[in-house]
Amino acid sequence: MRNIGVPYGLKVSSLRSDHAIVVDANGNPLKTHLKTVFVSMPTQVAHQLVQDINELPTNAELIESLVFCLLSTFSIEESPNFQLYLDTDLQWDAAYRLSKDDEIAALQYQSISAVTKCLKDKWVSLPINQSATIQEMQTAEIEFVPENILDFWNEFTTDFNQCQIYVVELLQSIFGGIHLSMILLWVKSKVSGEDLMKSSLFLSCYKEDLESPKFSKQERADIEYFSKRLSALRECLNHLSGQ
Repeated sequence: MRNIGVPYGLKVSSLRSDHAIVVDANGNPLKTHLKTVFVSMPTQVAHQLVQDINELPTNAELIESLVFCLLSTFSIEESPNFQLYLDTDLQWDAAYRLSKDDEIAALQYQSISAVTKCLKDKWVSLPINQSATIQEMQTAEIEFVPENILDFWNEFTTDFNQCQIYVVELLQSIFGGIHLSMILLWVKSKVSGEDLMKSSLFLSCYKEDLESPKFSKQERADIEYFSKRLSALRECLNHLSGQ
């Protein structure tokens, strides 16, 4: 879905004066990723969506707006039932499986300081997990993330609502499952979007120079662009969560 209708604007809902729909420059209602019309939203939420998609480059996909992804999904889902699978997914979290290279591991460790601060003496460094399934881990005798760490994160997410759980799933699809702990911290505003982005580059080994803490010009531009998308998502998520 191309961002071809800019600038987008608001139109007061015919059903509720405190709700609005998003319309394109021709007055046509914004469509979801499944081409259905968005339901009306509280005006403040709709305004956040308009702001974020209007900031996208004109040739960008609408799904580059994480606010669009969130609101589009909940405009379609009548009875959302998203779930977290932490006991399984955390087995691939790179926060506990740092590089065998000491220099790279040191930078990776710095990038997850928020995780180690939360876990304190619970944090562990385990062997890399290249298995595709839990069964493969068992067969290969790959060490599992300890129960006390799993218990911590299960308790940490006890009060996550459906929007927050969906956002975890959304960010996992973007950053990959190896960044789960940092994503959970981001959802609860414990780390910034910039923190999450930088940690992602180190943990996924996508950074151009893994043995240097400095980022290239392109990496800095990517961090800045996506941090804005994450910031807009957090504002929207906080509003939907009543914060």
